[in-house]
Amino acid sequence: MPERPPSSFGGDLLVIGFQIAVVVGIPLLAAAWIGDSLDRNLGTTPTLGLVSILAGLAIAGLGTFLVLRRYLAANPDQPVSDKARAAGRAWDREIQERESKREAGEDDE
Repeated sequence: MPERPPSSFGGDLLVIGFQIAVVVGIPLLAAAWIGDSLDRNLGTTPTLGLVSILAGLAIAGLGTFLVLRRYLAANPDQPVSDKARAAGRAWDREIQERESKREAGEDDE
């Protein structure tokens, strides 16, 4: 996947969604068609159809894993900044103050 600026997160999700749709859809459709053809020709209804669909699910799962692994390798988690930690602590203090006011009956809302 090409490098993109962080502002295009939605674009990345569309690309990944399309890739996963293809990686899941094509193996399942191919497996269903192959299984149906084999069942009709060999008279083993529905045995080979079910086996081929299970194989298609396994291939689809592997493909999904590979797409997600490639995306995560290209976009690793960034370490949390000190500014973000400070904002989180301030938010936590604000929540605790609201809870203590609510418990004391001093709720302004």
